[in-house]
Amino acid sequence: MNVLIYNAYVTLKSILGHAYDVMKVDAATLKTEPWESTCSLVVVPGGRDTPYCQDMHGPVNARIKAYVESGGRYLGLCAGAYYASANIEFEKGSPLEVVGSRELGFFPGTCRGTVYPGFVYNSEKGARAVAININGKTIQSYYNGGGYFVDAAQMDQVKTICTYQDKQEAAGVQCQIGKGHALLFGIHPEYNINLVDLSDNDNKEEITKELKASLPLCQEFLRQSLANLGLNVQKENTVLELTPLYLSTISGHLLKAITQKLSQNLDTNAAFVDSNDTFYVSEISQEAIHGLPDMLEKMSLVKQSEDKPPVLKILYPFLMSDEKTIHVPEKALTPMFDIKAYFEALLARRQQEWGGGAWYRFGNAMLYSQVITSTQTVLDKNYNFAQCLPSGLVCLATNQIAGRGRGRNSWVSQAGALQFSFVVRHSVKLSNAPVVFIQYLIALAIVESIRTLPGYEDVPLRLKWPNDIYADMPAGLLKVGGLLVNSSFVRDEFLLVIGCGINLNNPHPTVSINDVIQQHNPKLERLGREQVLAHALVTFEKYYMELCEKGMGSWFLDKYYKRWLHSDKLVTLTTHNDEKARIVGITSDYGMLEAVSVNDPRKRFTLQPDGNSFDMLKGLIIKKT
Repeated sequence: MNVLIYNAYVTLKSILGHAYDVMKVDAATLKTEPWESTCSLVVVPGGRDTPYCQDMHGPVNARIKAYVESGGRYLGLCAGAYYASANIEFEKGSPLEVVGSRELGFFPGTCRGTVYPGFVYNSEKGARAVAININGKTIQSYYNGGGYFVDAAQMDQVKTICTYQDKQEAAGVQCQIGKGHALLFGIHPEYNINLVDLSDNDNKEEITKELKASLPLCQEFLRQSLANLGLNVQKENTVLELTPLYLSTISGHLLKAITQKLSQNLDTNAAFVDSNDTFYVSEISQEAIHGLPDMLEKMSLVKQSEDKPPVLKILYPFLMSDEKTIHVPEKALTPMFDIKAYFEALLARRQQEWGGGAWYRFGNAMLYSQVITSTQTVLDKNYNFAQCLPSGLVCLATNQIAGRGRGRNSWVSQAGALQFSFVVRHSVKLSNAPVVFIQYLIALAIVESIRTLPGYEDVPLRLKWPNDIYADMPAGLLKVGGLLVNSSFVRDEFLLVIGCGINLNNPHPTVSINDVIQQHNPKLERLGREQVLAHALVTFEKYYMELCEKGMGSWFLDKYYKRWLHSDKLVTLTTHNDEKARIVGITSDYGMLEAVSVNDPRKRFTLQPDGNSFDMLKGLIIKKT
């Protein structure tokens, strides 16, 4: 399930990220995407109420309201609380005045502010620490322009959960909305003062001191408030820090080739500066002795202060003379993933292919990090860096703090997921193998890498067009994986970055593949990430080589249709005036979904995978924006 945060990214990931995909969305997503069925909480944070009105007026507000009334949850913080009240009175009688009614109306009265003077738009100049009373206990909370909820104590279906101590007015309320709830705050209980820039505030030292002392209490208050909504919260805030990327290879020859190519692009500080990230490249033992150069240390701090990733370390093992030896860091450096076991599984799986798979190369090199921003971003948003990497290199992480999905989706990854991206160079001269089929190949490869294992043939993993993996459970279909392919083009070659996220061991947000396996047959062993990744890459490379040789045809489509969920399904094409149609397959030339009109079989429709979304529960195919 998802936590959708409109237009901003607050620090809820430390409380909810263990159990939910915490995703940034915009008004277009809330208007056009089928988000309600997979959403556990909609968050509208601080900012400005008036732009929210402009962006979400009408259909978006109607969908949010219907979602909450039917059992959903809404969290409004400062401006998000003003916005969710029936009426707003902000700085009435001043040049900043905003007065009027609002569509959501979760709080049935007026949210009036500011409570304390000195507010300045787009600044922390008027911010302060304020005393909040919670059931007789006083804590300090961050405040910057929020309101209070007028006569909240006198209203039905409204519970006051905290008050401004010196005003005795409601600073936070929980409102019953049909079957759902709205949690609204005039304060900022989600703020971590350590991450707030108070440089333009005259009282920054005093504010910082008070809020640092009160931070654990404030965070516990927010945790409990979210738990009272029925959310699964982390008992303690956990903020993951980025860890080095360890470069490992199946041979010394390959390690030497990659490090030499990277070294050609390093500056005097051993830094590889690219468009999105800066990488520090070093041999492991040398970095342990010397650490990050001072200049890069300062650069890293500046980048973090600007809410950008710090300098990322790429560390590689000492190059041994034996070119056939697997080169990996010490196991203690990568305790969450056994890189050597992965390479051994890769070689063992290749032995099952014709000729022992001696020419297979995908997966021969790996960048592994225990905590990373996004494997997809590291490869896709740093073009010059990716150009130095061999085709088939895999970037793998145990945790991602800014994972990327299809369209606008981003998330904090769940512990136990198998999440990786890899590079494929695809020549434009392969005209019989359009790149659109790559997403179909990797989706099937993941499913087949499990379902072709002895004893696992009937594990109910299925494919949803165009790029999702589902478990077909007795209780219904549950998503267990997704993928995307990003591409750039230069000099007659596509540089493809294929990203995959699979719920292998993590029970949230839906179900894990290993739990599916155990429910199917408790006698089957749970699968490890090392094994599944190795098998998936070999299976994908096998399909890819066949695609390049034969083009798309029955050799692949027969396997794909056997696993997908859509044969002969009836759908409504919102992209074609709500035409009722029956799905017949995928075109073998450009990989489009093909459907035939129910009323007129002569009418055939083809839909591009990159432009449409399939809502199976509603039987709708919707245009993505």
